[in-house]
Amino acid sequence: MQCQLPTRYEYGEHTADIAVIAYGCTLEEAFKNAALGVAGLTYYIDRVEPREFVEVNVGGEDLEQLLFNWIDEFIYLFDGRKFAYGDYFREVSIEGNGPYRIRAVVGGEHFDINKHGYRGLIVKAMTYNMMEIKRADNYWRLTFVVDI
Repeated sequence: MQCQLPTRYEYGEHTADIAVIAYGCTLEEAFKNAALGVAGLTYYIDRVEPREFVEVNVGGEDLEQLLFNWIDEFIYLFDGRKFAYGDYFREVSIEGNGPYRIRAVVGGEHFDINKHGYRGLIVKAMTYNMMEIKRADNYWRLTFVVDI
């Protein structure tokens, strides 16, 4: 059966925080869309150009910890390195059965508010609150909350 996603990602309401719901035909695609969903809270990802590529390589004892560490790394890339990433993911792969490891190469450039804009929210931290990773029908659905 061919995979049809309801959307790449969306946002849910949560008091003082934002719930992100990401989808993917594969677990790798869902993780990629989760990272894009987080970036989309702060700036316009479609304005990013792939001028530089960065490797992301994190692990986790289970899928929940893997997702936490994955999103945490992308928060660091933006907050700590001012790296605005876009939809330029290469070589996304998840390995293991617990513990897990996810590796990817993502393209982007130095954040420029005049170019990338500002959507009004800064993601401060990833949380385990309301986290759920499940296979729904023929696609993956990841739900998690970020602190803003």
